[in-house]
Amino acid sequence: MTGAQAVNGRSRLDRLLERLLAAAPGARHVLVLSGDGLKLCWSPGLDLDQADRLAAIVSGVLSLSLSAAAEFGDGIGSGQAMVEFRGGILLMVPAGSRAHLAVLAAPAADVGLVGQAMNEAAGQVGELLGTPLRRPGPRPGHAP
Repeated sequence: MTGAQAVNGRSRLDRLLERLLAAAPGARHVLVLSGDGLKLCWSPGLDLDQADRLAAIVSGVLSLSLSAAAEFGDGIGSGQAMVEFRGGILLMVPAGSRAHLAVLAAPAADVGLVGQAMNEAAGQVGELLGTPLRRPGPRPGHAP
């Protein structure tokens, strides 16, 4: 990916987050993070330190969710989680194979509407960030 493509991809991601905030009544902040918990893109209402802390929180909650699925479920976690606390709701969904989308919403937000908007946006985030997994090709002199 060239620098111009990275910038274009980033601006498309920024616009996608803006649309998500507009489409999800009660949504306050949006964050996209990598599968290993690094913040990739966030809404303007979050400063750099807040985005770092939110990425760490989301990563931790998702890790606990997957551990619970492994211990008490069928071992396959969905990667989705919701935490309700005084003053807000934190919703998290997968966004492609190696990223997550998190939304901080107001306590009175309709989580069904927020979740629907998130799932629609998550697919687009996955497309913008997605790169196919590399598969080893046949080595020269060897049969495939």
